[in-house]
Amino acid sequence: MDPGALVDREQGRQPLVARFGGIPLKRQKTAVTSDRRPPQVSFPHKELISRLLADICKICKQTDNIQVHHVRKLADLARTGDAQPDWVQLMARRRRKSLVVCGSCYERIQG
Repeated sequence: MDPGALVDREQGRQPLVARFGGIPLKRQKTAVTSDRRPPQVSFPHKELISRLLADICKICKQTDNIQVHHVRKLADLARTGDAQPDWVQLMARRRRKSLVVCGSCYERIQG
């Protein structure tokens, strides 16, 4: 067994041996290093990312200037009153707190 990095001490005392978790810290000139490639894991897109990548407005079907409108919770949609706009109905029907819309629809929603 390799003693590791060795430091001699005064007579009558054992030499100090440096080890890291049982692995000797002495340089090994003939050592071969081989890095293992980490396993490649494919994570599925979150649903919102998939809807954004579709690049289409869910209200008017336009494909330019896509943005996301969101509410804090679905209960906030009920506060809009009796005559609910189409975007509120769409979010409530799909039970989603976010809606991918074009710039003009976003302006209309925020307005």
